[in-house]
Amino acid sequence: MLDLTRLLPGGYCTLLLADLGADVVKVEEPGRGDYIRGSPPLVGTESAAHRALNRDKRSITLNLKHLSGAEVLRRLVPSFDVLVESFRPGVLDRLGVGYEAVSERNPRLVYCAITGYGQDGPYRDVVGHDINYLGYGGALSMSGPAGGDPVVPGVQVGDLGGGGLLAAIGILAALLERERTGTGRLVDTSMLDGVVSWLTIHAGGYFATGLSPRRGEAPLSGGYACYGVYRTRDGRHVTVGALEPRFWRALCEAIGRPELVDHQYGPPEKQAEMREVLQATFADRDRDEWLKLFSTVDACVGPVNDLEETFADPQVRHRSMVADVAGETVGPGSPFKLSTVEPGPSGPAPLLGEHTDEVLLAAGYSAAEIAALRDDGAI
Repeated sequence: MLDLTRLLPGGYCTLLLADLGADVVKVEEPGRGDYIRGSPPLVGTESAAHRALNRDKRSITLNLKHLSGAEVLRRLVPSFDVLVESFRPGVLDRLGVGYEAVSERNPRLVYCAITGYGQDGPYRDVVGHDINYLGYGGALSMSGPAGGDPVVPGVQVGDLGGGGLLAAIGILAALLERERTGTGRLVDTSMLDGVVSWLTIHAGGYFATGLSPRRGEAPLSGGYACYGVYRTRDGRHVTVGALEPRFWRALCEAIGRPELVDHQYGPPEKQAEMREVLQATFADRDRDEWLKLFSTVDACVGPVNDLEETFADPQVRHRSMVADVAGETVGPGSPFKLSTVEPGPSGPAPLLGEHTDEVLLAAGYSAAEIAALRDDGAI
């Protein structure tokens, strides 16, 4: 895979595919590289974000604005199966390395373009970031407490889910199709499309009733007392997801509030009343006391962990969701667990341009040609 992307969405897409065995070659701007390399905090001279997002990849430098640099990319394309880019629509076309140009060099190439709003439409050229896609896509309007302001999620949902994850799925589908047809195709991934796709049940309710979900009042975002977050005596929090009646009954009995059992799906005023009762009850003990009590009760109660607790969690550890490189933890591990496949050790994130000579030599360039390209500023 040739990865021309920068920052989070494309980097996450190719990280997922690297975890599935893809040989990912990052194509970076000479001297500067992917902008995420400068993102603090730093570990020595390396960005911690870069180390986590770009492990198990290789890096070459290539100046695509240079005529010789663009020609290097065109020459590389026949040796690759996938190209992923995240430039604004039309940028690579102007440089002579857009979809039409490179697919002529390699008709089997799967070309994935990740953008905020897609390759067409009235927002095609509009700039944006995750918060903008969540806003346009309606997800932000439903986030936060009733009567309060929208709350920005702690992770970049549009970038990761709408961009990186859906791009990876589209690439895999195109590769599967290529096995039947022998031809690649363009995978046009819009992060706004991804956010809208995630609405599913909310959109279903809207189209059935004509009513938009109000912040903090939908069943799973504040409407039901049996599904929420409660503060404990020590200022920590627990999650309650007792949606099924048997879990709700177990919860109510465990906390000594059996009078609530028959009102699980009561009207809004009853939900508000029950929420106050649950909050007052959970405030009587520390978080870990509640977790100990519920460790033997099937009620869907758990902690709100910080990252230190998450990466020390026995389930997270057992599932190898911590990536270690040379004995040093750098970020999350691979989420893919495939039968009969034993995960190997993670490789480090590459230094800027670390594999330029290696990749170009494999593509047929001579050492003298590589030196000339470097002297000319093309790589």
